[in-house]
Amino acid sequence: MAPTVRPRRRFVFGKFLLLALATVSPLAAAEPKPAEIYQDMKRVADWQISNPSPHAVHDWTQAPFYLGLVNLHQVSGEAKYLDALDSFGKKISYGPGPRVTHADDHAVLQAWLEMYRLDKDPAKLQPSAAHFQKIITALAKETPKSISGGTFTWCWCDSLFMSPAVWAQLSQITGDPKYIAWADREWWTTTDVLYDPEHHLFYRDNKFFIRRTASGKKVFWARGNGWVLVGLVHVLDQLPAAHPSRGKYLGLYHDMIYALLKLQNADGLWRTSLLDPQDPHGESSGSAFFVYAMTWGINRGLLPAATFRPAIMKGYQALVRNIQPTGMLGFVQKIGDSPDKQDTDANSTEVYGSGAFLLAGSEIIRLLEPTKRRSDLATFKGVTLPDHFLPAAPRAFARFVPERSDDFAWENDLVAFRTYGPALRSGLENSGFDCWLKRVPYPIIYKWYMEDRLKLPYGNVAKSYHDDHGEGYDHYEVGDSRGCGGISVWADGELHNSDTFIAQRIIENAPQRVTFELDYASDLNGKILRETKRISLIMGQRLFQCDSRFTLDGKVAANLDVAIGLGPQIKGSVPAFSPKTGTMQLWEKLDGLGLGTGIAMDPSRVVKMISHADAAGLTQALCLARTDELGGIRWFSGFGWEGQGEITTAEKWTAHLQIFAARFIKAPYADPSKDASFKVHTLDIPAGNTMKPQ
Repeated sequence: MAPTVRPRRRFVFGKFLLLALATVSPLAAAEPKPAEIYQDMKRVADWQISNPSPHAVHDWTQAPFYLGLVNLHQVSGEAKYLDALDSFGKKISYGPGPRVTHADDHAVLQAWLEMYRLDKDPAKLQPSAAHFQKIITALAKETPKSISGGTFTWCWCDSLFMSPAVWAQLSQITGDPKYIAWADREWWTTTDVLYDPEHHLFYRDNKFFIRRTASGKKVFWARGNGWVLVGLVHVLDQLPAAHPSRGKYLGLYHDMIYALLKLQNADGLWRTSLLDPQDPHGESSGSAFFVYAMTWGINRGLLPAATFRPAIMKGYQALVRNIQPTGMLGFVQKIGDSPDKQDTDANSTEVYGSGAFLLAGSEIIRLLEPTKRRSDLATFKGVTLPDHFLPAAPRAFARFVPERSDDFAWENDLVAFRTYGPALRSGLENSGFDCWLKRVPYPIIYKWYMEDRLKLPYGNVAKSYHDDHGEGYDHYEVGDSRGCGGISVWADGELHNSDTFIAQRIIENAPQRVTFELDYASDLNGKILRETKRISLIMGQRLFQCDSRFTLDGKVAANLDVAIGLGPQIKGSVPAFSPKTGTMQLWEKLDGLGLGTGIAMDPSRVVKMISHADAAGLTQALCLARTDELGGIRWFSGFGWEGQGEITTAEKWTAHLQIFAARFIKAPYADPSKDASFKVHTLDIPAGNTMKPQ
């Protein structure tokens, strides 16, 4: 069954990707004849066999070449290439390298398992099965490193070629799902941490989260992403059609392959730094991996040939030009972990470059001669690629976050927010609302908090949610302001801010709507001020609904003057007031992208809207209002961010707020006034807490 294709209307980044691709002209190149490809492959393979790599037989560098020999044998029928591979395997008894958990030392197992499929020799199977148990034992005490639950033992992107396909293949051969179950969890853990959904590429490792090229672009290494793509297609070749993650793998393949199509250079090759190609000549190994993965997609009916076939042929012809008269493949980047370790010229080669070329050539032969295609791999008949990779289903979500100073956070497919809890009462933070700017529709709150706290290998750094790694980030500053729509008591021409909440409870945490309550208690001019907020957020909306009720010394605080505020992020930002529609807004630029914040409420409740500067010089936009006879007030708060893709101008934000107000002011998400459980909760006031005029 084809994976479910989700509606496009909110997943605007997928739409942008397709629009961008529409501007890319197909690359034209004459198609080689199969006989010519055979000749090219044999030249490269024969040279590499005659000039064996100095690396150990079990080394990760050898694995692509070993797989290339298997594939060359399969399309050519020449036994000498399988014999050459067998001679390598015998030297290490068809086993892995010596490091138990290190993915690099698993990579060659793929070749031995391919040989087992041909001759069913147990000697080629048993070392892999035995090594898996050693891995599980060695990692038994490791704690989860992401929401996918894996150990992040594959903590560099190349490892997604080295290890996952071994265990997917072992499950396919033995029928035992335990191997792929473990590999699947580890794959998505690595993806959680290293994948950038904005550019649809992988960071090599977590050292690169904040690195930038000389022109300020993120650093994505070509060969590293080539390793990922080849690992991905090899996993898909072994994965059962009914596997629950198959749609995710296919979605990831879709996003990466279309992104890489855009990044192919005019000469047919890719540069080592994918987003900022400064090198005069393309690099062979990464380019060959990309050509292979594109051809794989056409051969399985997943990619449109009219779009990808010209790019494949252009890439292949460019690779052929890099073959030296001796048969050595040149312009292969030496061993390294980043684009800046370039060092490539006609005489630079590595065994994995030869292997990548053999993989690409074999798959192109299968494209030109369909009778050469393998029948022992997974079928994709009737399968359509998802139009975007989603690691999790979009939903509304809320949670208390005690591990991060008692935050409370909530989100849907478009926006995310947080506010501050008891652990921060002694600091600057109070009852203001913070915006988390998200690019993606799937939940990020749990993920960002977890990644922000974990120190991971390669630099012992965490993945801070204050930096944009492709999903968005927290760049909004609340400080002592109301942030995005926080409320305060308004008395004597001044704000009296409640401190952080002292209790919280979730009322509803369903995929379509979240509802929760926050309790506040403070001293106001010698009286005990209590407030209970009930907040609701539904899918597809940028503003949450907030209902607050107040008491003073236990009595309903009817007709209490309150102020709902917006804290400017840029000094001098000018708010737009519309008391007649009950809307108030700001439009500002953060890191070059527009951010619109705003509130909406029943215009009949608005007293006036003002800009207010306090004694400390903090200026905020305020909507002044009064509570009703039950001490209650309702308003909506939220934002639109250009980085998400839909709200891209101040005019669009204004129109959005006006349309929202017209629709939801009289038909709110929920009506707590009809819920007897919604009341001001009487809890102990934290010792020493006061409300001080700002």
